Amino acid sequence: MKMKQFLLLFLLLLPVAANADDSGTCGDNLTWTFNEATGTLTISGNGDMANYERNKSPWKSYSQEMLSVLIEEGVTSIGGWAFYDCSGLTSVTIPNSVTSIGAYAFSGCSGLTSITIPNSVTSIGNDAFSGCSGLTSVHISDLEAWCKIYFNDGSNPLYYAHHLFLNGEEIKNLVIPNSVTSIGDNAFYNCSGLTSVTIPNSVTSIGGEAFSGCSGLTSVTIPNSVTSIGNHAFENCSGLTSITIPNSVTSIGFAAFYGCSGLTSVHISDLEAWCKIYFSYDNPLYYAHHLFLNGEEINNLVIPNSVTSIRDHAFYGCSGLTSVTIPNSVTYIGYSAFSNCSGLTSVTIPNSVTTIEDNAFRNCSGLTSVTIPNSVTSIGDNAFYNCI
Repeated sequence: MKMKQFLLLFLLLLPVAANADDSGTCGDNLTWTFNEATGTLTISGNGDMANYERNKSPWKSYSQEMLSVLIEEGVTSIGGWAFYDCSGLTSVTIPNSVTSIGAYAFSGCSGLTSITIPNSVTSIGNDAFSGCSGLTSVHISDLEAWCKIYFNDGSNPLYYAHHLFLNGEEIKNLVIPNSVTSIGDNAFYNCSGLTSVTIPNSVTSIGGEAFSGCSGLTSVTIPNSVTSIGNHAFENCSGLTSITIPNSVTSIGFAAFYGCSGLTSVHISDLEAWCKIYFSYDNPLYYAHHLFLNGEEINNLVIPNSVTSIRDHAFYGCSGLTSVTIPNSVTYIGYSAFSNCSGLTSVTIPNSVTTIEDNAFRNCSGLTSVTIPNSVTSIGDNAFYNCI
């Protein structure tokens, strides 16, 4: 009889054991509990979550069973590799106490369709969301806080989601708040849902890849406060047809407008300021071909007397130019300064110029003659290549 009672008790306990919660620690003051019945991982306590190596999180054995993650208020960080390859994960709750999301934290979570980033987050580590191919939306409640997040390489979930929502409404006509002084690297990377961007006078710099891949973007307003445009800042913004570069800009980074194949015009209001911009690689004229000064296209270019050198890539690809007059103040013509200006038929180089850099007039196929003054002591490689 006792044996039968024991067997009965054992059989009654079997389902309980099968559905029992598993738990442990995941930081000095944090605990985790996984409920097998609901597929929910709950993290509780106060302080930072531990960082892990790939496939070394304490709940890794449940990675394919995990459906939702609930991180409770008090947790201040999400550890590196924490939820790596949890492909069945469909829901994540991140509290406003979290300030950082570690590298690869949600990498490979292909089941996630949306993510809400709280205002408290100030940094997101490398590839935090790489492989989250199911993402269709990112939700925020504070645009200023979003602009100030430090995104590492490949860390912005917009790479897959493409659509950013502010308090439940998709942002299409983006107006950066006046409280923002710089737009961080990768801030709106691949946000193809954007159609227009207005940047206020408070902003002085546009970060690298800030709007890269925003293929739906047709209009950008850059104020006269911006001094630098970062590497790849507007790369592959193929919907842009024109861009206005304010006088305040002194540097444009590497490939900042690369892939902006829809550009047809670049607008400026100060020719001297344009000539003094430091171009890391090319400039938007590579695609636009036509430069406008105060609304009127420049065909017969007269460089101002205040200019002492024509920077590298300054008029690269400006096929709308037909003539160029360079004043006696100029001593240096930079690398690829007039390269690919195929409409150019006349160039006046003064006796003050000492250096003509590599590719300076490369592919200026409309030039039939050019006079090199006695002052020139150095002509770079391919400076007049393909000038028939």
